[in-house]
Amino acid sequence: SSSSPSSARPKIKAAIFDLDGTLLDTEALSCRAVIDSFELTNAPLKPDIRSHLKQNGDLLPWELKRRILGLRGSEWVPILLEYAQDKWDWVGEKELDWTNGWQSRDQKESETRERIVLTFIETWERRLGDLCAEVEACPGASELVRALFEQGNLFLAVATSSRSAAVQKKRSKHELSMFRCFEHIVTGDDKNVRNGKPAPDIFLEAARKLGVHPSECLVFEDSLQGAQSGKAAGCVVIVVPDKRMEKEAFLDHSDHIIASMWDFEGSKWGIDVDMRYSLDLNNPRVNTSESKQR
Repeated sequence: SSSSPSSARPKIKAAIFDLDGTLLDTEALSCRAVIDSFELTNAPLKPDIRSHLKQNGDLLPWELKRRILGLRGSEWVPILLEYAQDKWDWVGEKELDWTNGWQSRDQKESETRERIVLTFIETWERRLGDLCAEVEACPGASELVRALFEQGNLFLAVATSSRSAAVQKKRSKHELSMFRCFEHIVTGDDKNVRNGKPAPDIFLEAARKLGVHPSECLVFEDSLQGAQSGKAAGCVVIVVPDKRMEKEAFLDHSDHIIASMWDFEGSKWGIDVDMRYSLDLNNPRVNTSESKQR
């Protein structure tokens, strides 16, 4: 047909942002909290492993991190414990084998596994909460959120796998600069979010709360699971990937890939915000009519 691709696109009425690694630079702090939690739950890593991780800036190995990015605690903790057993020679409580995650032969062992996982999640959240009081925003994130908010015709929300209590701690430093702009914040423990990312539940719930069809929502994500979740919900997905993540992994699960929020070009989606013209870093410029015509 002769119609341009942009005219075939649904009009964007809302933007939904992931939190960790997309809006807030929590990933390094999250890694440190994970590593600290082994000791805090009385199941410490061996000294040589702990020392090696410390030398790497308390970051989890990328082969592990990429598997757990964007997942809920109940999903990533079993993956972590299996990895620790396999790669770090870690011996946890009762020497349970975590190869199959939650799966157990009997009820009592299931209850033990559940207790271990929940204790680890709660310990990690507390430790991360302590570290996150001073968490920084990702480059361009608060500026983009404010620029979209100031458009006056877009609904904004957050859709995060983090639980509500953890989100409260993370957002405190950025309340005025960013979080006042959001109409809704949907968390991983929301009763309407039955399945975590990569299932579509959380973005469907965010769209429902905003009263907007998912196809009219622009989703910003940094993880593969999150991008898959947004696409499964039927949203338009923009990925701002972790620098260590190969871009090819996202090609089938996103509509656009940008290196940072400063590369967001709204005209592609009928939004008059172009972060690339934001020479004054605190005041993203709304597109001029000249840039609209390009």
